[in-house]
Amino acid sequence: MRVERFVEDDWAVFREIRLRSLLDSPDAFGSTYGEESSHSEPAWRDWAAGRWRGGTAAAFAARDREGAVVGTATGAEFDVEPGVGHLYAMWVAPESRGAGVGRALVDAVAAWARERACDRLVLSVTETNEGARRFYEACGFADTGERQPLREKSALDMLIFAKPL
Repeated sequence: MRVERFVEDDWAVFREIRLRSLLDSPDAFGSTYGEESSHSEPAWRDWAAGRWRGGTAAAFAARDREGAVVGTATGAEFDVEPGVGHLYAMWVAPESRGAGVGRALVDAVAAWARERACDRLVLSVTETNEGARRFYEACGFADTGERQPLREKSALDMLIFAKPL
């Protein structure tokens, strides 16, 4: 398994894995398959290239030995919050879970954030996702006590986790 950054020309592969993640785990993300499946090619190209909403990002792919993408995560730093890295859109294919893919993706995002001189990495996890909560805690993240709604009209909350870099 290897982790590498997506580049703009990888937009279709990135779109495929992102949409697969939204179908597999609809309550794990702030957006939905319906919202993101309607995004234009330029929007996917922007995300794959790291042109992020009010900041800079890096989208990562975890590939298996055959080169298939089996996981993804995005790191972002926002102009209004310099020095704080964010981990978004983290997902590992069910058949690859427990094999170190998630840890490798977290490590890649953390390394990217440190290169940008970030001193903290923040993420959100759905309150009902016990497996993800345990995983992030094992990666050194701690619950900050902050909460936000998963999305508008959702009964679920997202727990905000953070760790120093």
